[in-house]
Amino acid sequence: MSPRSNVSRLRRTVVAATAAAAVATAGLSALTATAAQAAAGCRVDYAVSSQWSGGFGATVTVTNLGDPVSSWDLRWTFPNGQSVQQAWNATVSTIGSQVSAKNVGWNGSLGTGASAQFGFNGSWSGSNGVPASFTLNGTTCTGGVTQPTTQPTTQPTTQPTTQPTTQPTTPPVSSSQFYVDPETAAYAAWQAASGNDKNLLAKIALTPQALWIGDWASAAETQATVRDYTGRARTAGKTAQIVVYAIPGRDCGSYSGGGVATSEYARWVDTVAAGIQGNPWVVLEPDALAQLGDCAGQGDRVGFLQYAAKSLTAKGARVYIDAGNSAWLSASEAANRLNRVGFSDAVGFSLNVSNYRTTAEAKAYGQEISRLTGGKRFVIDTSRNGNGASGSEWCNPRGRALGDKPVAVNDGSGLDALLWIKRPGESDGTCNGGPSAGAWWQEIALELARNAKW
Repeated sequence: MSPRSNVSRLRRTVVAATAAAAVATAGLSALTATAAQAAAGCRVDYAVSSQWSGGFGATVTVTNLGDPVSSWDLRWTFPNGQSVQQAWNATVSTIGSQVSAKNVGWNGSLGTGASAQFGFNGSWSGSNGVPASFTLNGTTCTGGVTQPTTQPTTQPTTQPTTQPTTQPTTPPVSSSQFYVDPETAAYAAWQAASGNDKNLLAKIALTPQALWIGDWASAAETQATVRDYTGRARTAGKTAQIVVYAIPGRDCGSYSGGGVATSEYARWVDTVAAGIQGNPWVVLEPDALAQLGDCAGQGDRVGFLQYAAKSLTAKGARVYIDAGNSAWLSASEAANRLNRVGFSDAVGFSLNVSNYRTTAEAKAYGQEISRLTGGKRFVIDTSRNGNGASGSEWCNPRGRALGDKPVAVNDGSGLDALLWIKRPGESDGTCNGGPSAGAWWQEIALELARNAKW
């Protein structure tokens, strides 16, 4: 088991989280009421930076050519019925084809000659013509528009190239209900790649997967990360996925050994839970129940899981307690341990996290556990199970493949969803030639994608 840490992301400032939370829909009437006095002059540069079937990304730069303003409200009309689906660095609202984009808190003040830039993902059908004119606080602006001459074969990143580094990026539009995080190692690798490698890495980078949080950053830093990530997901209208991985005595000292001190775990959970925005799905402590009693330093592990489920649920999370995989505990023993923790707060359990058992095997195992736990729901990690397991080998086995894409399930079986809980391409540990646990390993990422059956 590896703690899919991304230290640089965990150290993003609270400013980034605040900026992400500010991107929300507001009414045009409210925007009109709060607009600053009209600018004496302005320029707008509107660039369609990327375009694909049914969608496009655009970057808009507005420059104030008049007196300083304390806030701005940029308006235009789409000529072909396009619509804005999500935006960053501006609050965007629409009535039909009429669009109003207003500053967020940090970029409202524009001195003479100063510029602000924001971007958005939009949808189009038939034609994607550019707006003919813009107004800034009621003043008609000069400026120009640009549009790509060709359409990319794969959907590109839509992050503005001049966007401040402390502001959030925006993922491509996804048909899944789950959130695609553009700040993963896979996403960065996909952006940097070219040719067939880029096409292969897109399978990972553009698929929703979970954010792992643990003791590799302070509780306050982790709270800021959770607030930022869940805020971005909520703004995008998607469901965030989080793995909580900080139980005392974690991984019994193996590749992902560690965890919060027994005296600090409850406080750590409460601090992190306070950062939750919306209603993320949370997988609670992979392997914790499967390793119950296997090593010293675990403290009251059952009590810790009970407390964490209660604290996280109280903040809006949908919690699944991890129960290992079908090659570890018998269904009766997994159910026994889950029942010891109880389901007064958690909605169910998770299976196959970071493992390779087939979906069919995991589902049958989950149904038996569900029967023994009073019909509790479950989720399955399918991130790397496309070729099934390689015997009992679990640490960076070769020849594996990406599994089924994440999707919610409602087939009467008790299965809630197939999820990518483990992040494909991130190492299980220093085994079979891999880097440290959680580090990006492009060689095995490409292998997983190349072997995928889709």
